[in-house]
Amino acid sequence: MTKSSTLVVNEAAANADTRFVAPDLVALDAKGAPRLIGGRCRKCNAVSFPRAAVCANCLSEDIETIELAHEGTLYSYSIVHQAPKGWTVPYALGYVDLPDNVRVLAHLDAPADKITVNMPMRLSVGVVGADPAGAPLLSYTFTPV
Repeated sequence: MTKSSTLVVNEAAANADTRFVAPDLVALDAKGAPRLIGGRCRKCNAVSFPRAAVCANCLSEDIETIELAHEGTLYSYSIVHQAPKGWTVPYALGYVDLPDNVRVLAHLDAPADKITVNMPMRLSVGVVGADPAGAPLLSYTFTPV
């Protein structure tokens, strides 16, 4: 693992082109740190991830784009043994609760025996598999703090 004060990137991701599986869900800030892209209702302040077109709380369509917090707490997780062709298995998949009052589903970049519910997690970038041409597929992931 390569770590800096704001960015955690696994070794494979550090050597890959910055090409995300779902580019509309994550962006890199000026320092290269990943940021999840969510939405906030301008009428009731409800937060969503991914950014919703319509607020689930008040049904407003006035949703602004926001960057979500990059640290949270692991709510629950599972070890996945089947995935689409090209994805690395097994992998840990978990729900991380962010202080923005939103729960995010993400790959967990940690050995299964080191993962525990309620552990602090930090947003990172990781390689989750390869496309048909063999190019790495990057995604936002969470790593234990």
